Amino acid sequence: MSGVNSHQAAIDRRVAKVDAEEVRAKLFSDGAVVETRRVVLTLTKADEIEATVEWLEDRYTEEPSFSIEDCGTFYRIDCLEGFEIDADEIAELLGRPFSVYDLLVNVSTTIGRAYINGNVFAITTDLLGWEREVPR
Repeated sequence: MSGVNSHQAAIDRRVAKVDAEEVRAKLFSDGAVVETRRVVLTLTKADEIEATVEWLEDRYTEEPSFSIEDCGTFYRIDCLEGFEIDADEIAELLGRPFSVYDLLVNVSTTIGRAYINGNVFAITTDLLGWEREVPR
């Protein structure tokens, strides 16, 4: 029996094609790391999330940096600085109870600082406790 299995051999072939100096140059170039003030939220699709997306589209229609992308099984939502989702208002649209914790079931990924304030989910670039008071 050989010491290298087919999976390891495939990995070795891919690694052999990598130019380490090129990767290093890209990693440490001026454009490699870019600071941004955008936040991102991904929500897996569900009936409640469809209502949430409709609510967000209405609420942030005037915000040019706000966007919602339909990615098949999930929505990618992003915006400069941050945004909020009021679960009480989503409940009114649904005609049944809906809490921020029901929303959290469908949160897949966040980029930014996410927090809950009452029945509102918020995502921001603010440093909570420094630039903005921590919700109690």
